[in-house]
Amino acid sequence: MGNHDNRSVCWTSGVALALGISLSFSLNGVAAARQSPTTGPVVVLDVPKIVEAVDSAVVSIDVASDVERGRGSGIIIDKSGLIVTNFHVIAPGEENTLDFSRADAGPPKLATSITVYLPDGRSLLASVKGFDRATDIAVISVDPGATPLPEIKWGNSDDLKVGEWVIAIGNPLGLDHTVTLGIISGKGRVGFGGQFDDFLQTDAAINPGNSGGPLVNARGEVVGINTLILEKWSGLSFAIPANIVREIVPDLTTKGRVTRGSLGIDSFDTSAPLRKRLNLPPDRAGIVVNKVERGTPAAKAGIRQGDFIVAVDQTPVLNKAQFNRIVTRKAPGSKVGITFMRDGKEYSITAEVGSAEATPQ
Repeated sequence: MGNHDNRSVCWTSGVALALGISLSFSLNGVAAARQSPTTGPVVVLDVPKIVEAVDSAVVSIDVASDVERGRGSGIIIDKSGLIVTNFHVIAPGEENTLDFSRADAGPPKLATSITVYLPDGRSLLASVKGFDRATDIAVISVDPGATPLPEIKWGNSDDLKVGEWVIAIGNPLGLDHTVTLGIISGKGRVGFGGQFDDFLQTDAAINPGNSGGPLVNARGEVVGINTLILEKWSGLSFAIPANIVREIVPDLTTKGRVTRGSLGIDSFDTSAPLRKRLNLPPDRAGIVVNKVERGTPAAKAGIRQGDFIVAVDQTPVLNKAQFNRIVTRKAPGSKVGITFMRDGKEYSITAEVGSAEATPQ
């Protein structure tokens, strides 16, 4: 948390700074385009106006526990005082683990004190509304009194394109409301140990102290929450897509946790060499079932160890994280279609989704 973690792979836990800018925008005063008859379009980004439109809803968060202190960022999502940040920001020490969803993680050790510093100079004590270890998202709340707070505007992270400009705003190393500029370097990044990894990659500078801050596009819309940096390799920074955050915020706000569906499947990703070694179709992506818990929806539907799942609800399966995201978005009791290969033959079944609380995923 803060600046004390020197691992080659770490979760930033100070103020997170992320504001994205897109090259695809309307001429609305935030950004303008001019066209030259010989050189094509010239894009002019009014970065100060973009920052001004968002900065008043970006907060600094200081936390303390019995053993340590930390710093992070957050964004105001409701004028009544609801704030989104990273889970590891409000749980000092949790940034030492990349996989927040693992079964042996134990109960979280939340901060005993959370103080939110508003851009208007006020400092307010915050309480935790809810958190989700699996996605590293938390919702906290403050009482602003009679003065409504400015709130961010969400954007559609699915619409982002690689190469779009992004801005990061936050408090790296305690330097309040720092602004950096970069691009979206990649989408759908996985492989960091999380069950639902689906990160945006950006080269906008993000440093320890940036976690929980916004990634915003040229229209001043938040498209991501900055959370992860790879310190060993300069320029590799990652954010949680806004659409994932928006999906779980209602559950966190009203119930304090996320309700997820599950089939009870443990699986692993495949590569071309692995598919060849396992005699799987070389031209199809998918995941291999490593284990099926007895009595789970997958077991009842006939899924077995070694099955090669290639589609879920007719959507091709690209990797384990994508498969998990699709299944967990299903409400317990709903139906899901699974297409898989076994002994060179293709099968399609329908399974009833169970609850992730009762069914290991």
